[in-house]
Amino acid sequence: MKDREKILLISAITALSSELYWNVFASDFRISSSVILLPILLMTLGRNISTMKTCAVTACTVLLLRLLLASVGLSEVPARLIRLLPNAVFYLCYGILFSVLIPNKNTCSFKLLFPSVFVCDFLSNILELGITGRITGASFTLSSAVWLALIAVFRTLFAGLFLAAESQYRTLLKREEHENRYRRLFLMTTGLKNEIYFMKKNSEEIESVMGNAYRLYETLSGMDVPEEMKHTALSIAHDVHEIKKDYIRIIQGIEQEISEEYDEKRMSFQDLLKILEATTYHLLEEKDVKISLQFQCRDDFMTEEHYELMAVLKNMVNNAIEAIEGDSRKGTIRIEEQLQDGFYLFIVSDDGPGISARHLPNIFKMGYSTKFDHKTGNIYRGVGLYGVKATVEEQFHGSIGVQSEPGKGTVFTVRIPAGSLEEV
Repeated sequence: MKDREKILLISAITALSSELYWNVFASDFRISSSVILLPILLMTLGRNISTMKTCAVTACTVLLLRLLLASVGLSEVPARLIRLLPNAVFYLCYGILFSVLIPNKNTCSFKLLFPSVFVCDFLSNILELGITGRITGASFTLSSAVWLALIAVFRTLFAGLFLAAESQYRTLLKREEHENRYRRLFLMTTGLKNEIYFMKKNSEEIESVMGNAYRLYETLSGMDVPEEMKHTALSIAHDVHEIKKDYIRIIQGIEQEISEEYDEKRMSFQDLLKILEATTYHLLEEKDVKISLQFQCRDDFMTEEHYELMAVLKNMVNNAIEAIEGDSRKGTIRIEEQLQDGFYLFIVSDDGPGISARHLPNIFKMGYSTKFDHKTGNIYRGVGLYGVKATVEEQFHGSIGVQSEPGKGTVFTVRIPAGSLEEV
């Protein structure tokens, strides 16, 4: 919405709400609900626009509306400009005082806002009542000032309570947005670190290929073979070496970006489970499957290996979701954790279709998958459970086992030494 449209909207709302009023002191002096709404609108919808422009347009709008209503007989006040002018002067005075007392609405604190709104309300009413008295001949008394002060306090209280509630609501929204961003960033970092782990393993295989190519060149150099064959072997070794250097630069670049964007050094296991729960339910909502999650954390602990541990749990949970999704699209996944004899046990179980005895020995093999995308027909790349096994055994020095019965479900049990997870 453009500034001009915001000003017109604020002036229209204020003008219409000004017709909810009662007369006090004088027949032409009204106390209306619009003065409760005006500071609220100025601090919300009109936060980034000129207060003086807004109140000037509001004064004109109120004057025109009252003149229109009086001319068609819908107002008790005669359709004379001199009788309607004081109310418009009120909004002009309010705008001047508000601009002086609150020059920057974006940085204004409640300690400044509340007394400023009271002063604007009270002094503007004093001016309006004074002008009205001049026109109608009504006298201005001390009791009138006291009543105006009480009315200003009442309206300031209502406006302040609303603005405080609105501020609290915005704070909650920002906090929720921050938490969502935190979860997305954490999961993205977890995924990237998991991929980097496999990239580093691949770089070792690239090193082996390069070594084999160079040894082939040395072998061919001692044999009576065409020079072109020797140069080809040497060229392969050189090209593989360059590929490895590029590969390492990519890994270093990703690691640098991760360290600059996200510097969380440690995390409690309960916080990790909260992130896993929130993101998993979001995934289930997208997939439109009816799967309930049950979490049981018996022994909370702090760990610096939260990325790797999240990758392990997330892969196992996603594997259970895919199994249930491809079967009945309805089920339960249970994630349990406990400390037992110096080892942390992580158990992920589901009541899905289970894994057949024919497939069970192969589920941890690289590239092995029985699932495919029904929309594209592409087979899943089969690195999830392979990655889980590699992380558990190579990085955590633990073990993973699986029990499954077709038609009843699957249970994965990860066993990790406490020293591999707990923060020293």
